[in-house]
Amino acid sequence: MAVFGEGGVPFIFDQTEIEWPEDDSEPPAPRVKDFVYLPSPEFTGIKEPVRFSPDPPAEVAEPGPPAASEPIATAAPARRSLLDRLFRRAPRSESPQPDRSTLEERRRRDQLERDRRRQLLLSTMVPALRAAGAKRAYCRYDGGNDEGFSWLDHYVGDNGDRLDLDLLAVRLWDAGLHGQLRAAGYGSHLTETLKKPQVLELKNFLSSWLTDEWATLLLGRGFGTGEYTMYGAFWVDLETCTISDDRNADPVVENITIAD
Repeated sequence: MAVFGEGGVPFIFDQTEIEWPEDDSEPPAPRVKDFVYLPSPEFTGIKEPVRFSPDPPAEVAEPGPPAASEPIATAAPARRSLLDRLFRRAPRSESPQPDRSTLEERRRRDQLERDRRRQLLLSTMVPALRAAGAKRAYCRYDGGNDEGFSWLDHYVGDNGDRLDLDLLAVRLWDAGLHGQLRAAGYGSHLTETLKKPQVLELKNFLSSWLTDEWATLLLGRGFGTGEYTMYGAFWVDLETCTISDDRNADPVVENITIAD
């Protein structure tokens, strides 16, 4: 999985020192001037631009089973309580708990699969977008507390003009992208059989699926979770396969509130 540098830089409003009203109501929404732009090293420690590869994922050998010296830890036999003895009940058994090495291996496998799926999506869609005349994508994000969100603002063509998303989706459908995505393993999300609804499914991949992956590469997995609210935007260069945060992003948001 060829991704070089994971991290990004949003406009942040710190909520850790907010004085909440005594009646437990929501505090006033922050204003634009309350948000602070954090340089990349301060937010994630990674320098921009973030680079990704348009190549298919490499085949990764499946790791073998855990070594015999790493058994699953089992709990000690449960002791009978006084009530157990009085009512002649058997003690509650405790299920075996996986040891730390097993949990780490499971997390590693999960991460490898996430990386593989991301690379499948990028290697299928980025070359197709290039061939369809898309050169750059401008995307936005916001969130905070529990979740982060991202969405497409627009794609840009050869001459620097915005591309019509409907026409772009039709062009990509004509080029066979719908079938290519199904072949790449996304069939459960592409279930329509007629052209018009299939084009709508492609629009969802163009405006949501790709944007989410790019935002995760830029901002990190789980972005938007913490005691803060955030907003921002970023550019994706489809020719150089780089992602760069927009330091001059307008406060356009969909999932948080910014006061006038």
